[in-house]
Amino acid sequence: MISGDLSVFPLLPVMQMLLSSGKGGRFTVNHARGGELWLSQGEVVHARSGALTGERALQLLCSVDKGTFVFKTGIEAPARSLQLRQDQAMHHMLTEAEAWPSLLAAFPDWSRSPRFTPLWNDQQPVTRDQYRALHLLTLDLPLRSVMDLTELAPRALLELYRPYLEGGQIELR
Repeated sequence: MISGDLSVFPLLPVMQMLLSSGKGGRFTVNHARGGELWLSQGEVVHARSGALTGERALQLLCSVDKGTFVFKTGIEAPARSLQLRQDQAMHHMLTEAEAWPSLLAAFPDWSRSPRFTPLWNDQQPVTRDQYRALHLLTLDLPLRSVMDLTELAPRALLELYRPYLEGGQIELR
């Protein structure tokens, strides 16, 4: 078992070490945006974060820069939702990690619920994806829970919400 703090040992170098070792097991990240990655013979074979699995879960896990982690060897993946060899996995995770900072600045607290403000106008034209994502705001759920209910990838959802947040039409409370 290997454990540590991601603010001291960042996710990407830890993953590079684990993938290079060729060991298999479960990598658990304890954080509001955390979850689990399963490794097998130098590959990332499965990811889960809340109700998200596969690519969507991996994308969300790449946003984490704090929290703790634990890697336990010998734990088999419950499913195979990914097939990323070491180089592919590292490139993919680096690209994802670099895409998150501006979104995390706009949406820093995922325990808060996004909701419409009085500036919202129901007559505003929206696309089908926008309608589906904005409709989730009526459920009054924390942002992290909203992620589990949409078919959009986590970054796509936040990119969709960001103009409305910046325009004052939605807020986090």
